Amino acid sequence: MKLFSLHDIPYEPVSHDPGLRKKVFARDLLPSVKNISHIILQPGENASEHLHPDYGEVFYCIRGNAEFSVQGKGISIRKGHLLLVEPGEMHAIKKVNKETELFYFHVSLPTVRRERGLGV
Repeated sequence: MKLFSLHDIPYEPVSHDPGLRKKVFARDLLPSVKNISHIILQPGENASEHLHPDYGEVFYCIRGNAEFSVQGKGISIRKGHLLLVEPGEMHAIKKVNKETELFYFHVSLPTVRRERGLGV
């Protein structure tokens, strides 16, 4: 059993956008979970387009809303939405209109087979 507290974790820069700050709950916690992070984005902030070749990213919106771009397609998320970005997919957070809180995981996962109708 492990217990983590958001209040005990220091902020650190996001690697691809050092102006953004996140809290990383855990790194390499499980074989399939690279890290578990939390971020609060302010209006006007964004995350530049990037990809992760070896792992996917799962975003859960706790509050607020944001406009993402995944493989050039616009995706709106809001409170209660979960977005899965597959390994190798270009993605960015393009627009934040109000304070938005996200919880996200970097996870090892197989590429979802689009011909089965899954994915974005």
